[in-house]
Amino acid sequence: MLRRSALYTIFIASICLSCGIESADLIIVNGKIITLDPEHSIEEAIAIQSDRILAVGSNIMIDKYRGYDTIIIDAEQKSVLPGFNDAHCHFVSGSKSLRTLDFRNINSIDTIKEMIAEKIDELPERALILGFHYDHTLFPDAKFPDKSDLDPISPNNPVVIERIDGHSCWVNSLALKMAGIGPKTKSPFGGEIVTDQKTGEPSGILKESAMDLLSVLYESADEPATIKDDVLKGLTYANSLGITSVHTSAGLNEFEFFNELKKEGKLTLRIYAWQYLDQLDSLLQLNIKPGDGDNELRVGFLKSYIDGTLGSGTALMFEPYSDAPTTNGLIQYPETVYQQKIARAHELGYQTGTHAIGDKGVNVVLNSIEYAQQNFGKRGLRHRIEHAQIVIDQDFTRFSDLGVIASMQPTHCTTDLRFCEQRIGAARSKGAYAWRTFIDNGVHIAFGTDWPVEPLDPLRGIYSAVTRKNIETGTPEGGWYPEQKLSLTEALEAYTMGSAYASFEEELKGSLEAGKLADIIVLDKDLYAIEPEEILTTRVRFTILGGKIVYSY
Repeated sequence: MLRRSALYTIFIASICLSCGIESADLIIVNGKIITLDPEHSIEEAIAIQSDRILAVGSNIMIDKYRGYDTIIIDAEQKSVLPGFNDAHCHFVSGSKSLRTLDFRNINSIDTIKEMIAEKIDELPERALILGFHYDHTLFPDAKFPDKSDLDPISPNNPVVIERIDGHSCWVNSLALKMAGIGPKTKSPFGGEIVTDQKTGEPSGILKESAMDLLSVLYESADEPATIKDDVLKGLTYANSLGITSVHTSAGLNEFEFFNELKKEGKLTLRIYAWQYLDQLDSLLQLNIKPGDGDNELRVGFLKSYIDGTLGSGTALMFEPYSDAPTTNGLIQYPETVYQQKIARAHELGYQTGTHAIGDKGVNVVLNSIEYAQQNFGKRGLRHRIEHAQIVIDQDFTRFSDLGVIASMQPTHCTTDLRFCEQRIGAARSKGAYAWRTFIDNGVHIAFGTDWPVEPLDPLRGIYSAVTRKNIETGTPEGGWYPEQKLSLTEALEAYTMGSAYASFEEELKGSLEAGKLADIIVLDKDLYAIEPEEILTTRVRFTILGGKIVYSY
């Protein structure tokens, strides 16, 4: 049902359909239609029949498809685009984060404590207090906090707060006790239980795989009905941002959950659901392969991790961190073990996508893909490296040579630029978030958000890609390493065609061409006629999924 405020731009056509011409169900007129087709055509109007684009062209050309019952949207000379396709997010946890404590951009531990205290008043004793997005680099001393900050305000409720990157967390003493973590607990491979150097006690910071030790705290934290409600709200939220497709984490259980929503007619996003590399044997037993499914819900690549993040100091680097010379990060598998895992998946025809942020982490993944191709042929599997944030010079061409997709999130750059050079120095920062270098080397890039690590709004990513400025401060002037900026068209393509290519769906979506899925958004501004800063205040007026309006304002 359209909201009342949207009705003034929509009316039912009352002009008789010309003989012999198919009638469109919906027509958009008077638009700046950014088709992103091979010629980068800009058109005026578009006709939709059922779930497909019938034709794109001038107002006069498209008018012949107008029938008695055709819905007309007047785009009022504003941008009309293919629906955004987020190539990397965690949709269930992102939806869940909409109802949990959010500490994004908070620069005071005292403020965080006040928010936790208020939350405790709403919950019974022993109930888990869960929060997201704290960033210790915003605190005055830029140091990791510890359990002593949380214990006085929450002695009777376990507290778990994930860092903004999701690769470390901050917990109180009760959470450690309930998880059985003490001074004699050893850090698991690929993780770290940070300890107090004086007492040897766990400090309250857990990194990477050490976070898995908290699993006992989550066992009864969410009921299926609550998760379903979260995801339904997440779908509405995503549609309001112009998102029509996502590539998301969705193990077998979550995949079935999305499938239930699809059967109920409530799935208003197209899902490319990645599975996990360590589940390969289970997938083989169930005869599940990437690409299984349909245009609404499809099995995606096999996800794995080779390292951590820059913010947590766990991304795998060739050289030690500039601000922490005793470490160069944490590798998540022994190199030979990881190499064999990738080779096996490749031999069996599975696309893979590996989280790799540090320059050595990226290099290890490329080495493993090269090994797999040397032994089993290229096979056109479009392997992906998720994030690909810091890359040594010689590895850019290897992405292209090996056909590896750089699946990147532009807001990571404009968030991390605050501390990147401090963490790894200026020389290595020149090879960081290098979108222009990737494109110039013929590498396919696909853009996403990594929600809930970053906000879900793709327009923040578009702004980041064309300015390379921190969104909150608008700095630095001219952009951070501005030679890596993208044009507006390139940024839009990375969020549409680039993501479609990364899921083998470039013939179905990603551009506005006759025969493709009618996944379309109408904005309230003409992106090509505004200053970059205005991108951040642009809103989506209509989101159309398969020819149906799923959001309007």
